[in-house]
Amino acid sequence: MKTTTASVFLLFIIFSITPSSFSFGVANTTNDPVLDSDGNEVQTGTPYYVVSSIWGAGGGGLALGRPSRKPCPEVVTQRRSGDDGIPVIFSNSDSNDGVVRLSSDINIEFVTLRPRLCPTTTVWKVDDYDHSAGKWWVITNGVKGNPGANTLTSWFRIEKVSDIAYKFKYCPAVCETCPALCNEVWKDSDGEMPRLVLSTGNGWPFYFRKVEKSAMEIQQVVHI
Repeated sequence: MKTTTASVFLLFIIFSITPSSFSFGVANTTNDPVLDSDGNEVQTGTPYYVVSSIWGAGGGGLALGRPSRKPCPEVVTQRRSGDDGIPVIFSNSDSNDGVVRLSSDINIEFVTLRPRLCPTTTVWKVDDYDHSAGKWWVITNGVKGNPGANTLTSWFRIEKVSDIAYKFKYCPAVCETCPALCNEVWKDSDGEMPRLVLSTGNGWPFYFRKVEKSAMEIQQVVHI
């Protein structure tokens, strides 16, 4: 279900009472490209594993998760170290640019590797507010494309941490009349699994490893 303007306003009100930073801006397609673990530009529509840059206790790659208390829509969780997780594909708010760039608005979508029980999209979005902990989680069932107020919660950015390490940020600039909220994306436990969550601290570092097969080839193999 698409996020309504009223929901976006509620999101702003809740964030406004936290020490989050605020800024206004427009995504710049001339920004430097994001690089994968081989040093190549990350391309839109191409599958990549998103794996923790902190090895060992830092965990493995990102994947779909289904908490027992609320299995649908699925959430963005992290697998154990040694498991690369499930590939994602990136889409730019500027559909004419095929390169994923720093500080530019993107959609992030898991490539489905198995039959799914949830009739929802695998596009990331910010939702599922935890009132007791004061946390906004990153879940799925976001909207791909159509940048604007009604899709504000589905847009993320990538920022550089080191030569191959990057972090995600929730700082959408796809709506000129909406406040652009800026929060880092960290990981935390919901008591059942490690998940991505918005944070006022630092973002968790990841690297991107290109998958040899295309998204279509992956889906064809899974559904044979």
